[in-house]
Amino acid sequence: MEPEKMLEEFPSQFEWEGIGLDLGSFATVTFCGMGGSGIVGDIAKVWLERKGIDVPVESYRGYGLPPYIKGKEDLVICTSYSGNTEETISNLETALDKGARVVVISSGGILKEKADERGLQWHGIPSGYAPRYALGFMLSKLLSLLGIEREEIEDVRESLERQKEDLRQLGEDLAERMVGYVPLVYCTPLTEPAGFRFKTQINENSKTQCYFAVLSELHHNEVVGLDNSLIRSKFFFILMHDPKDHERILKRVQITEQILKDYGIVPYLISSEGNSYLSRLLRTIYLGDWASYFLALKYGFDPLPVRVIDFIKSSLK
Repeated sequence: MEPEKMLEEFPSQFEWEGIGLDLGSFATVTFCGMGGSGIVGDIAKVWLERKGIDVPVESYRGYGLPPYIKGKEDLVICTSYSGNTEETISNLETALDKGARVVVISSGGILKEKADERGLQWHGIPSGYAPRYALGFMLSKLLSLLGIEREEIEDVRESLERQKEDLRQLGEDLAERMVGYVPLVYCTPLTEPAGFRFKTQINENSKTQCYFAVLSELHHNEVVGLDNSLIRSKFFFILMHDPKDHERILKRVQITEQILKDYGIVPYLISSEGNSYLSRLLRTIYLGDWASYFLALKYGFDPLPVRVIDFIKSSLK
């Protein structure tokens, strides 16, 4: 399927399923995934924290697992679109060795085989997509497991569908402004998953570098680098926030905008809009996805191939 078609159908990927887990029976919740599959854990982590979950939640990338996972009181959810991501397979094997409760989300692959062999709960998603273009399938499946209400998922789907053409146009306009610059996203705690997603979509779709930093940490280091006029002139600055961010974070957003303007930089401002945190976050993500697609076209790249990643995978075999 063509990238544009997959982007257009993104809103329709959000479907509610009544498959909730009893999170109250676990001492920790850990999401495992890499790349386009790993972002779902980042979103779910912040979503659960916004809901007031009272146990530690982690979105983990890498091999093995954190040492705090010790047994059946720990929930580990492994998400890999292909089901063949070696780090995520390692997470599953380590979790089983520790006796943790394991749930798997994939379109098939080795993870499904292992889930079948060990009698694990496996939840399938449609195949035939590049992982980064299947975010809606993976996220709605995961959030359904975590107990999201039907109304919230439906609100996300309807909101994205309603705004699709506007976000497409905004994305194309943003791409035009980024041509020739390295995008640099300054985001906030509630928009961090969108900032990271923006970076990775620019990397994979647009085949170019992109970086992000998070308030308020960036006020303790990153901002000093702005003194270097030779380097800062190479960047296109994006400043994103959510209206429900901490009041002091929102103050820091204003300060950051003023600092950039004092340097002669007019940042591109993205303020999340929507009825819920999830709706606002996914609107920002959808805008970034469109921008990365159009930036790829402006640079003359096919958004789909990821040649270097394919080389790395073949070299590891």
